[in-house]
Amino acid sequence: MLHPTVWMISFCHYTCILYEQIKRKVIMSKIRASFLFLGMFPIIAFGNGIERIIQMGEALQEYSMENFFSAVRVNQWKSPCIPSKWFMDTHVTDDDERRLMKVARDFGFQLALCLDNLAQEQQTLPPTDTLYQRTLLLCDLGDWCAETVGYGNAFLAKRCLDLSAVGLARLTASMEFSLEKCEDIAMRMHPKWTGTPYKLLVFNGEAKTNLFINTKMTSAQLDGYRWLARAMLATERNPKLAKERGYPPPPDPTLVNAGAFTNSLHLFDEEEKPPRPVTLVRSWDCRQHGWLIFLGGSQEHNQALALLKYRSVVGFFPSKFVRREEEIKRRDTEIEKYAKLGIKITKEEDNPSYDPLEEAFRRELEKLESAKTEGCSYSVAFIAYNRVLNGTFYDPDMTEIQTEKQREKIKAQSKMK
Repeated sequence: MLHPTVWMISFCHYTCILYEQIKRKVIMSKIRASFLFLGMFPIIAFGNGIERIIQMGEALQEYSMENFFSAVRVNQWKSPCIPSKWFMDTHVTDDDERRLMKVARDFGFQLALCLDNLAQEQQTLPPTDTLYQRTLLLCDLGDWCAETVGYGNAFLAKRCLDLSAVGLARLTASMEFSLEKCEDIAMRMHPKWTGTPYKLLVFNGEAKTNLFINTKMTSAQLDGYRWLARAMLATERNPKLAKERGYPPPPDPTLVNAGAFTNSLHLFDEEEKPPRPVTLVRSWDCRQHGWLIFLGGSQEHNQALALLKYRSVVGFFPSKFVRREEEIKRRDTEIEKYAKLGIKITKEEDNPSYDPLEEAFRRELEKLESAKTEGCSYSVAFIAYNRVLNGTFYDPDMTEIQTEKQREKIKAQSKMK
């Protein structure tokens, strides 16, 4: 083994030689790889922002997500600003600027593909510390993406949060896994970038003007302006509508720059629909600005938190409810008594929506004092728990993929008949 001093001299000599040939792409790749492998030294700031993004892309392709994010931390890389394709086509004419944005969008797409692979692993990793560490990594990765304000950044961060919810649900459903660690993840499920101020910054960036001027706007108000813009577009495209419906009201000048809003109506036009299944990867080049308003809490996000709340309140997850024999006899006697009076009583079990596991969830919660159960929904917790048991607690993108597979299967079966 070489003496540390000799090793360092050799390393510096090797680096100097390579630096002289920096413009050669092959040599640049070797330097990047060696620096990433060593992990102890920050990568030298070669060239401009384009080359830095290329470095990140190469690291993403070559290493696992854990090692990639270690390189992000060591080299203090910032996530590139990733605009929409619509923004590039609408606002950007400078060739150098377009080149930078294209490289950033390519990196974002590459990251979206990696998240598809991680989505599969979120389903198969056992509910142990391995899944716990991966889920925390996804929280970190989402925050890193959103640290730079951008259209693509927001969607990548949301996908990370959705995948974190999957990990949280699966870990929470396992009574062998620490409740405290699950609560650690839950603390990460409401990041600041899901709030309205961040959304307004993204919209202002995409509009390339100070469109929204009040950061205290609510998501409901923001959604209202989406519909106002569409109404204004409709009357612009069909003036007859203005006579039939009347002109839409002007925007509130305390919230919106009216002139900028009028010039940015197409930002809020109907979303472009990608082919099924509708996923982040498939919609990457589509204009989907309206969905930014709902950045954050997905159905899975809410279900995972409800499951954690139930476990923290009740302390365990019950088995399917089974009536005691004496309870069945007493109920049957009551049914017979009322039948003689011409009154038909239906058994709970005969209700198509009845589920013995959901009934058990309800009964265990009702045993507790109401003060302890405030904000705890047994029905939502049951849905989450049942999905975990059945292996169907997917993030929204995977749900789309599985639903499309089911559609194709049904279509194929109908053709065979």
